[in-house]
Amino acid sequence: HTSSHAPPPPPSYRARARGVPRRCRQLAAMVKRKRHSKKVDMSGKEFKFEKKRGKMVLTELQQIIKTTKELEAEIRTLKDAKREATKSKGRRRRQPAPIEERKALDDRPLDAGTRMDRKARLTVKAAKKEAREALKERRRLLKEEKERCPQKQQREQQQLVATSTATTTTYSRTCLRQGAEEVDVAKTLGSDFFANADEA
Repeated sequence: HTSSHAPPPPPSYRARARGVPRRCRQLAAMVKRKRHSKKVDMSGKEFKFEKKRGKMVLTELQQIIKTTKELEAEIRTLKDAKREATKSKGRRRRQPAPIEERKALDDRPLDAGTRMDRKARLTVKAAKKEAREALKERRRLLKEEKERCPQKQQREQQQLVATSTATTTTYSRTCLRQGAEEVDVAKTLGSDFFANADEA
């Protein structure tokens, strides 16, 4: 039986091992693992001997390479870079699909462009503004006239009241005149009416 840490067999043994089972050939071909890369790199470092629990121990001296503020600034920069990369990725994903067949420049011709539409809107706006100014001026003039001539307004109100009073008086007089008229009953009903009443 070959040990797992045994040295590699000579070439002649490998040549003769063709009739040996595969598992035995794998064990014979195994070699010792290399451990050179697992050694501690002591270059550029400082050490000191300390006594711990009665034993001398070699301890590495801790050196401050970066301050706390520098580390926080570096972390902040990395976070910002990561956030910006995420946003950039989202912007790239939201990009619309490329247009396979582009339309011609004269595909949808227009009679007038944006400037003409803006000009028409400005004209309508100016007309509305002029109308508002005219209405405001008219109201101002009416207010001034009302404040300037209060007597005229009172006179007009008195005339209206007098007209309504005269109309009421005329109607009352007409009604009284009609009620005061004298009517001859004999002429109205006739003499036969009263003659028949006497005979009865």
